Amino acid sequence: MKRIITTFLLVASIFTLADTASAQGISISSKGLFYNQGRTEPITVRTLVHRDKQKGAWILGSASMIPFFELGWNVMSTPDYSIYNGTDGDFFDLNNWKSTQVTINLLNASIRSRSNKVGLDMALGIRANNYRLSSDISMTRVDGIVTPYEIEGNPKKSKFNVASLHIPIEFWVGKPSKVAFGVGGYVDMVMNSHTKIKFNGGNKHKEHNFPVNFIQAGVTARIKVKGISIYGSYNPTSLFKTGRGPEMQQWSFGIGIW
Repeated sequence: MKRIITTFLLVASIFTLADTASAQGISISSKGLFYNQGRTEPITVRTLVHRDKQKGAWILGSASMIPFFELGWNVMSTPDYSIYNGTDGDFFDLNNWKSTQVTINLLNASIRSRSNKVGLDMALGIRANNYRLSSDISMTRVDGIVTPYEIEGNPKKSKFNVASLHIPIEFWVGKPSKVAFGVGGYVDMVMNSHTKIKFNGGNKHKEHNFPVNFIQAGVTARIKVKGISIYGSYNPTSLFKTGRGPEMQQWSFGIGIW
C-alpha cells in the first residue's frame, strides 16, 4: 500500500506542475513543451513521441540520448553472507548471461542548447531485473529474512525478478543523431519482487514480496552512435534490505535501441 501511495503522489505532482506551466511561460504544442518567457528563441522540451504533421502520424523521436528500449546483463558484486553465520553458502550465485535487465522508457523529455550539442534528458519507464539462480536453488522468507532452500522435484530453471518504476536523467554532449556521450543517474522504485521456479513438464511456482530496498539508485554512462547506444551502470544500493538478505551491489551493461 505504501508503494502505491508513493506512486500516486509522484503522478499527482506531475499534474500539479502541468497546471502551473502556463503561468511560467510554458506552452504545449504537437511538437512538445516550450519555454518562451522574455526570449526570442524558446528552449524546447521535446517528447519522445511527437506529431509529424506532414505524415499525419505519431512517430518516435530519435534525438534523445535515453532510448525507448534497453537490454542489459546484470553482474553482482561478491555477496556478503555475514548475517547467515556461514550456514547458507553462496546461494545467490548467478548465471550472468541469463541474468538480464529490460527497460522500456515510455515518456521522454529533452532540454538542449540552441546548437543541439549539449542537453539534459529525462524519462519515465519500467524496468525488470532478472537474476538467474542455480536450477536447484530458490529462496523464501523465514522470519523476514531471505533464506535459500533446495527445490524438490524436477526443476528446469529458477530465477528471482524485480520490477520497478524507472526514472533516469542524463547529461550529454555531442550530436545525438550521430555520435554523443552521456553520463547521469537513475532512481528505480520497486513495485514487485518474486521468485519463479519452472519445472520440467510445465508447472510453475512463484513467491512474492521479498525484502528488497524500495529505492534502487545508481549512475550510468552511455555512448550513442546514431540509433544504437552502449551503456554501463552501477547501483551502490544493496539489492536486499540491511540484515534481511545478502549484501551486494549491481553492475549492468547493455545496449539501447530507439
